[in-house]
Amino acid sequence: VTTMHRLTAKEKTQIGTLKALGFKDRRISVHYTSYAFSIGVIGIVLGVILGFGVAYIIVNPDGMMSSYIDIPQWTIYVPAMCYIVLAVMLAALTLVGFLSVRKMLKGSAAESLQPYQPKKMRKLLVERGKLWNKLGFGAQWNIRDVFRHKARSLMSLIGIVGCMILLIGGFGMKDTLNKFIDVNYNQAMSYNTRVFIDETATAAQRQAIVDSMPDGDWSATVSVEVGSKAVGLNVYGLGNGRLHFVDDNGKIVELGTDGAYLCRRVADDNNKKIGDTIEVKPYGKNVVYKMRVVGIVSSMTESVVVTSDYADSIGVEYKIDSVYTNLAESDVPVNDKIKSKQIKSEITDSFDSMMELTNTSVAVLVLGALVLELVVLYNLGVMSYTERYREMATLKVVGFKDAAIGRLLVGQNMWLTLVGIVIGLPAGVFTLQYLVDALASEYELTVFLGPVTYIVGIALTFAVSLAVSLLVARKNKNIDMVESLKMAD
Repeated sequence: VTTMHRLTAKEKTQIGTLKALGFKDRRISVHYTSYAFSIGVIGIVLGVILGFGVAYIIVNPDGMMSSYIDIPQWTIYVPAMCYIVLAVMLAALTLVGFLSVRKMLKGSAAESLQPYQPKKMRKLLVERGKLWNKLGFGAQWNIRDVFRHKARSLMSLIGIVGCMILLIGGFGMKDTLNKFIDVNYNQAMSYNTRVFIDETATAAQRQAIVDSMPDGDWSATVSVEVGSKAVGLNVYGLGNGRLHFVDDNGKIVELGTDGAYLCRRVADDNNKKIGDTIEVKPYGKNVVYKMRVVGIVSSMTESVVVTSDYADSIGVEYKIDSVYTNLAESDVPVNDKIKSKQIKSEITDSFDSMMELTNTSVAVLVLGALVLELVVLYNLGVMSYTERYREMATLKVVGFKDAAIGRLLVGQNMWLTLVGIVIGLPAGVFTLQYLVDALASEYELTVFLGPVTYIVGIALTFAVSLAVSLLVARKNKNIDMVESLKMAD
């Protein structure tokens, strides 16, 4: 939109000349519309090539994804919807080109020969107040221009807000995953080895395994039904500090013996909150346990969590299936009823691959954000320069230096950038929260953004905006005061 408007506005006199020479409106429209069509084709082709390139870096037998998952074929598949989107995108770009040139073709050839003039505007409501007279010339000039060119100002805001959403979303995703791994694995799991007990073991044999590792905590899982959904009732024998739990706010909590703790999904699905009562029915039995909800915790699986003391007090039957010990794998006592062992470091190492993938994704998002802001703001900056060419020439005539005019242009962009950041910060957090809830609900992630994310996001946005503003402001030196002031009103 901005590029085609700037192009047709700049060549309005040439369009009028073509009309005066006898060229039909249809032929002129086809000529300028082909610009938008060509840009669309070239951009789509380059985008497809780049898209396949990025995808191949991530999804190939030797790429980062290969260490995270194992699939039989690494062929990149493109859904049919992608081709439909590309076709719609090209049609939309072509339509924008057509509408831009049609606007300049209105009227007679004589009217088209006149240079493009921004629309005149009425006195703003804010100009009637006493505060207006206290503002400096630069503030007054920029406020008038923002309201005079609402579409351009709005598009600037959209570009900056979009940049902030991508930056906050990208850096915030990394912060959220780092926080999740740190809290749920480094802090909540204070053991070295998890020992799995064979299903055939008797109650006495299970207890003997627990007793052989006196430093350990243990757990048991019972398949139950809550509402109409199958979940796990996880019973924990605690006391040695090997296992901790994370509440709904991402903080470590100690389990009490006076009730049950629901994972976030179970609580939401059953509309339960702290203080309510939930009914749990073990599979294959005609008994229903009524448990008081005393907390909400995060869990990888949909589950209800209780301590062994609480389970015993209400008569829950369970079999110990895992022991969590601080012993090294080789130091675990030998027992033929031990089915397997899992080292905690193996779990955390698997997240390293995921973080590599996350870092690549963040880099792509950050690059995309900066390119978005750079392209949008530069286009709009040049467009603003074109539309205000005569105004700036007038300022030069009455004695304004190039540096002073440049500060006016830079000042407007900085204020728009500030407004865009104020809108973009909460929009980025909301977008990240929505994506986490929609795409990673099984992890029950709590969105977390560190101060560095905010600082870097704001700094990058301001830096790009300032760089583009200074680049456009340098064009003031090329203003031809005589020619510009000859333009007809």
